[in-house]
Amino acid sequence: MTDEPSTELLSFDAFRQILAKELAVPLDALQEGAAFIEDLQVDSLALASMMLRLEELGLSIPLARAWEIETVEDAYNAYCESRPSSPNP
Repeated sequence: MTDEPSTELLSFDAFRQILAKELAVPLDALQEGAAFIEDLQVDSLALASMMLRLEELGLSIPLARAWEIETVEDAYNAYCESRPSSPNP
């Protein structure tokens, strides 16, 4: 298994699975409105590490946008916004 970037957009559930693994947080705790710091008790170092790991997986989130991420939904939306648009056939 390789960690090559995927060209397909991950579903929210697949994105949550990656976060659960990287943050060592139970999957069921990663609901849309769950705040990383307040609800999930994820510290800033773990968040920075998560961002780097997402980058390694090809899930790029612009640094300027990263500072605005507070919830799981924010992270997924930032990931979706960073994906290149699909060309229209």
